[in-house]
Amino acid sequence: MADKKGAMKLISKDKISDKKFYSNNINNKLIYTNGIVEVVTSSGKNEVISRKVIDDKVFSSEGLNLDEITERITNKIIKIMRGEVLKDYIQSQYGKAYPKEIDNIYEHSLKIFSNKEVFIRETIFMRVSNYILENDYINIDGFIKFRMKEFIKYISAIADISLEEYLINRDHEEFIRVLKYFIDTQDVKIDLLKVHIMEDNSFVLYDKNGDKIDSIDDEDIINMVIRENLNYEDFLISTLLSLCPRKIEVMDTLNSNSSKEIIDTLKSIFENRIDIISNN
Repeated sequence: MADKKGAMKLISKDKISDKKFYSNNINNKLIYTNGIVEVVTSSGKNEVISRKVIDDKVFSSEGLNLDEITERITNKIIKIMRGEVLKDYIQSQYGKAYPKEIDNIYEHSLKIFSNKEVFIRETIFMRVSNYILENDYINIDGFIKFRMKEFIKYISAIADISLEEYLINRDHEEFIRVLKYFIDTQDVKIDLLKVHIMEDNSFVLYDKNGDKIDSIDDEDIINMVIRENLNYEDFLISTLLSLCPRKIEVMDTLNSNSSKEIIDTLKSIFENRIDIISNN
């Protein structure tokens, strides 16, 4: 890969010895000229941290303190972690098993990465800060490979979690699709079914006259619930499939994240058949 260079200017109070920078021989990957320090990485583009590089000459009038330098290096490393390390791991580990879904898996991993970015940023910033206080230059590509080996395992764990969550979501969506097809092909058995989600996370069913429905007659549904050890949500969905109502009214007394998830699932299956009734 082509070298990517980042230029940074040190203000006087943070300026490290000119001679130390100048005397380093690292195959021209670090250039020190008039207070400008180039930070190098192998990532494919010709970018800079501060201003710009033109014909190998560095142009910058901006003074940076060490925290600003660390922040900009951290931003570059996060960009590499997100766009290269994470993506390459997913491709190498799951590309053969899920060739048509690899992009979707990567997109899901970016969501998890974003949720963890505060921790990721703080960790990288601390390591970079400690490193540049003790060293005359930083090769970002080498820093990631050799100084952040353990942290790359954390990035790999994000990829593994993203695969697991992606497959769960994919299977759930397929499950919903099958149920929707089943509903569309069944004859309506009851005009209106009222569902009351109780505070103990159970549910009670009523017909259009407000009479309680005490039992479900579909033996196959009951046997499936027992066999699969289904929870209340699964049992409720199975019951609604058995009754196949034209319209469903749901009153949520529990009003928790759990009940909201149940209602969202019902909406995704029964769509415009569902009405939510306020209990106020």
